[in-house]
Amino acid sequence: MVSDVKMLARYCPLFCLISITAAADPVITPGTRALPLPGKSFQVDGHDAYVILPKESKGVIPWVWYAPTLRGLPAKSEIWMFKRFLENGIAIAGIDVGESYGSPTGAKLYSALYSHLLKDRDFSPKPCLLARSRGGLMLYSWAADHPDSVGGVAGIYPVCSIASYPGVANAAGAYGMTAEQLQTQLKKYDPVNRLKALAEAGVPIFHIHGDSDKVVPLDANSAALERNYRNYGGPVEIEVIKGQGHNMWDGWFMSQRLTDFVIARAHGRPVKQASKVSDSGPIAHWTLDEQGAVATDSAGTHHGRYVGTTPVEGRINGGRDFVRSRGDHVVIPYSKDFAVSTFTVSAWVRLTRPPTFSGVLGTRHGGDHTFDMKVNDAKVHGDIGDGKAWLETAVNFYADDRGTNGQGGDLELDRWYHIVYVIDSAQHECRLYLDADLKKRIAFKGTPVLMTAANTMHIGHSSGTEFMDGVIDDVKIWNRALTAEQVTSEHSRR
Repeated sequence: MVSDVKMLARYCPLFCLISITAAADPVITPGTRALPLPGKSFQVDGHDAYVILPKESKGVIPWVWYAPTLRGLPAKSEIWMFKRFLENGIAIAGIDVGESYGSPTGAKLYSALYSHLLKDRDFSPKPCLLARSRGGLMLYSWAADHPDSVGGVAGIYPVCSIASYPGVANAAGAYGMTAEQLQTQLKKYDPVNRLKALAEAGVPIFHIHGDSDKVVPLDANSAALERNYRNYGGPVEIEVIKGQGHNMWDGWFMSQRLTDFVIARAHGRPVKQASKVSDSGPIAHWTLDEQGAVATDSAGTHHGRYVGTTPVEGRINGGRDFVRSRGDHVVIPYSKDFAVSTFTVSAWVRLTRPPTFSGVLGTRHGGDHTFDMKVNDAKVHGDIGDGKAWLETAVNFYADDRGTNGQGGDLELDRWYHIVYVIDSAQHECRLYLDADLKKRIAFKGTPVLMTAANTMHIGHSSGTEFMDGVIDDVKIWNRALTAEQVTSEHSRR
């Protein structure tokens, strides 16, 4: 009989709904929860819940189940991927079950939400679960009991072990037990030990997790889950992010691989063989390693000419020392390849003298209202224009824009920094990075242009008298907006 029930659940989603909703229907009342995007708030059995719906939805609605839904979560950091879910016709939903740590009480409320969404809102019976941090305990707890109601599980440094976080003693209260009692039943409740049914159901799993995570260590959580899931024959992939911990790094929430996985599984489509972060090269790359008069473009034919400058040791092989008083710079002619509205510019910079608007790169020479980036003693500064007028003249990050690594725009002397400006016309946003750490997002209106036919590009000179006092190395330009993952990859190159 048990095998017959399992077979029926596997091939009949309606059976899953009936089995989950065998208890009394949940009580649904109005709610007032603030959301990062327009949505509908309500309460399920007295607990805050929400849905964020795509503009058009016909028939059964595919959806993403996000956790945790606690104070301030989901947050603005999730907007990038949420928008992509919505653009693909996928709704987002969640419920606040408090600090349940995956307890049966929290799982019961999850079933109440699931019941309401399927019966009253025509949601799909197989959502893709998206677990961030301790949301892993909550979602995996429910998934383990309802494997045939899960389309896939995605995780952003998810907690997979109660013993690892928050610890047995801290979690015991949520389970209505003493620490000693919970310890003896840990195998019954810990996600890393409850994977067999999910594997047998063939539920795909994809996590991104940092190898420097001290709060939710990789080995005790995602890596342990991967080992156990593979032992059961389940499909799983963990993308390990080198050098990242439990933080607000932009790459966690702008991962194209994770986003693609969620979209595919919410729609019930097979997961494409995940490719590594695209490494299609830049359209221009000046290594500045040469000893002669020509600054060779190793990526194309946009060769430049040194005006002054001195060959010195660089960040990657050789570099060039630029002296403001001499007007040192590199001249690069216009190319139609640079007539782009979405682009990324990166450079390694080491200041050798106190900066007073030391130019890193500018395309304003012979014209104006295009693009430049430079530094002074208080900020890293940029301007973007459409070739006729400025769109934004404060593309800056300042001393107090410290991101997650504590370094703001007040750069020290004799230290290498990797500066990356991403100008994303599709999103109408500039994203400014220092050493792969997102410092600032700046919105703009209009259509920027990197360069027009009237312009000449200079490295080490942004405009006017804004010449560099320092060493520049490895300058690159892409005709696309790099993701946070790609910026990190560039920063790690040697």
